[in-house]
Amino acid sequence: MKISALTERLAQKIVGLIDTGKLVPGAHLSVPKLAETFDVSRSPVREALVYLEQKGVLQQKLNRGFFVREDYAPQQHDAPAPADGSDLPEYYQLAEDWLQDNIEAEVTELYLMKRYNLTKSQLSTLLARGISEGWVERKQGYGWRFLPVAKTKAALENIFSFRMVIEPMAILEPTFNAPQEKIDEIRRELEMLLDNGIERLSPKQLQLAGYRFHETVIGFSNNPFFEISLRNVNRMRMLMDYRIMDDRSRYYAEVNDHMRLLALIESGQRIEASYMMKQHLAVALENKKMRRISAEA
Repeated sequence: MKISALTERLAQKIVGLIDTGKLVPGAHLSVPKLAETFDVSRSPVREALVYLEQKGVLQQKLNRGFFVREDYAPQQHDAPAPADGSDLPEYYQLAEDWLQDNIEAEVTELYLMKRYNLTKSQLSTLLARGISEGWVERKQGYGWRFLPVAKTKAALENIFSFRMVIEPMAILEPTFNAPQEKIDEIRRELEMLLDNGIERLSPKQLQLAGYRFHETVIGFSNNPFFEISLRNVNRMRMLMDYRIMDDRSRYYAEVNDHMRLLALIESGQRIEASYMMKQHLAVALENKKMRRISAEA
């Protein structure tokens, strides 16, 4: 299939969303939403989706649209994956150094290149990922700044205490509304995770899938301040989660909890869903505290 340069760029961007875990196997791809995201018309987006179907990345279902293939793997296509720093162990070392206060809050590129033995290109890739995850920013004029994140057990407890207030409360908001289409989309993703996704996806993709569930549910409140607040605290705890995200066993219990929460929301049992959300977060906090102790031992 011969495609235009624009369609090729869109295809690469869509692959980037998949490879970074923002779209997981089984996820539905909405042409209008992608067109809005990329600020283009719908026609080249459709062409990009058709192209990726031919490359084995997507699957088109009759009267339902395009979905990420359940058996998708990056080596199955020839569209280049984005350089997001995922394959650089130095990224996690930098994150750990910031968590441990082993580096200053403001540094130069030369300092980072020497400390982590990186080329300028590798460092640019690494910092770009830090920017996308919200804990790195470029200083005005010269140098880089690392932003505040949760670094201690007390900070983690404070974050979850905050979440145990806003997430259950959001479910009880009078404006709470969960569209069936969105519920079905979430359920497909959860079913994929329980099927074989937990073992097959990267730790980063699993981490983002968990964030995405909670951010979607709180978004049903139609109160943007709830959603913005949750996104901010998720950003602040992301680096601490890196320490324990290789433990795949925990995801089964969490995803099963998410399935039960979704069923309560779908059936209109919002009081029960609110209570379960609080219990779910309390258990998650205790599990994270135990795994953090093990990771630091």
